[in-house]
Amino acid sequence: MTQQLKFILTREEAASKGVSRPSDLVKLEEEAMILARAPISGVQDAVLGLASSDRIFLGVNVEFEGLPLHHSISAEQFLVANLALNFEQELHACLIPSRFYLESFEEDVPLLLVPQNNRLAHSDPFSAAEICSNPEHCSHLKCRALTAANKSYAQYSKCPSGVALICEGEVYRGWCIESAAYNLSLGPVQAALVDFMARSEGKGFGMITGAVLVEMNDANVSQEATARILLETIAPGCNFSVFRCHKTAEN
Repeated sequence: MTQQLKFILTREEAASKGVSRPSDLVKLEEEAMILARAPISGVQDAVLGLASSDRIFLGVNVEFEGLPLHHSISAEQFLVANLALNFEQELHACLIPSRFYLESFEEDVPLLLVPQNNRLAHSDPFSAAEICSNPEHCSHLKCRALTAANKSYAQYSKCPSGVALICEGEVYRGWCIESAAYNLSLGPVQAALVDFMARSEGKGFGMITGAVLVEMNDANVSQEATARILLETIAPGCNFSVFRCHKTAEN
């Protein structure tokens, strides 16, 4: 695949494009814009971030054909999810080309989405018994969705949730990422779709064949209905399942 389809660039890859310092991020503007998916508005947006690992992360806006725009992923949300899903904890510089804005952080700025451990376990004993010893890297959607839910940043609703998707044997995952400005929060399906876009080398959403959502038994805010609407629209052939979980005691 060409580098046009990459959402994460190593230091060496960035250098090959003439990017060696934060002010050079603008050189990636056109490449980043191409990666946006905007079938409704036709407006492509992108942001670029330099992480503490010296890798460059791209974020783009994503619209879902046939769904209202409030289901969309903003470029900023994509960037934050891309950083979190790849376990980056610090962002050193951020470029928002469409608004001609570059922010460099002179001091280390820890990512808001610090690592979480929500201590969740499947409520169904049969599901609990099926969890692998290394659920972070197994191929079972139920395991990966639970692991994702445990990483959720759900400080406001207190309703962590995670989603795992499968396409041609590859598993993609995402979790709920809440914002203090509630309407800017990112649902677990959208976060998993960020992972899908970043790693699937340009595959279409319609190729997703399976999805699992894990959320709390007594969740005040449920992701199920929204997740079902989104998946039925963008991946009609996707088999969607929901499993409940509960919080376990601290060790």
